[in-house]
Amino acid sequence: MVAQNIRDFVDRVVASVGDQLESITFYPHPFTNGGLVVVPKPDVEFIPDMISQVYRLDPSPVMIYFLRGIELFELSLPGVFGWTIPLEEKPHLAFWLKKNGTVLFGRDIRPDIRLPADTSPYLEIHIQRIKHCIRNWVLEQLGRQNYKGIVREMERQTRYVMATALLAKAREWEYAKEDIPGRFKEVFKDQTAEQVWADLTCLTQQVEERQEQASRESAFEAVWFFEQFIKQMGAYA
Repeated sequence: MVAQNIRDFVDRVVASVGDQLESITFYPHPFTNGGLVVVPKPDVEFIPDMISQVYRLDPSPVMIYFLRGIELFELSLPGVFGWTIPLEEKPHLAFWLKKNGTVLFGRDIRPDIRLPADTSPYLEIHIQRIKHCIRNWVLEQLGRQNYKGIVREMERQTRYVMATALLAKAREWEYAKEDIPGRFKEVFKDQTAEQVWADLTCLTQQVEERQEQASRESAFEAVWFFEQFIKQMGAYA
């Protein structure tokens, strides 16, 4: 289901640059608000001008990817897009787009999305991104004293690693984020990982129940749990 604010934003985009567009497709994502894949017409020579115009139209709080039709294959590659944001929507993006995407304007690009035959490298790539991005993000948030935000994000990131592990090992992806830990337990049967997850969720619940700001110690503890989980998952990468 596409939120009304996203549909309204797409209407503004179509009214402004619709003559330059081939399609706009919404994709859901279990860990974000989803996003839009915008495909310009082949005769659009300089896409940055169009991107600038689109972002002046009060965009919805979703990711927006601008790709030419011949570049759509990039959505299925095992690499990453956004190093500076905490949560990278790949590699799950292509699966949700192809199977659950909604065409909001123009042609249907979903048949052009080719899902990878081999998902086994995805967990290793995910872990490598964590080492390069998430650790730097944590240091930045510590400087801002965003301790509760760190605890919440470590819980989300751990759940997301579980999702990628399921995709890599079992090629399973279509889960609500609430269901992922249970399925992870069934597939991996890893008692160490399960205990770390239990400890982290307990800490997160305790922090959420407090009215005051989470402590620096709680943030450190959450990061330690996350690092222990990543270390354990390295055996499967």
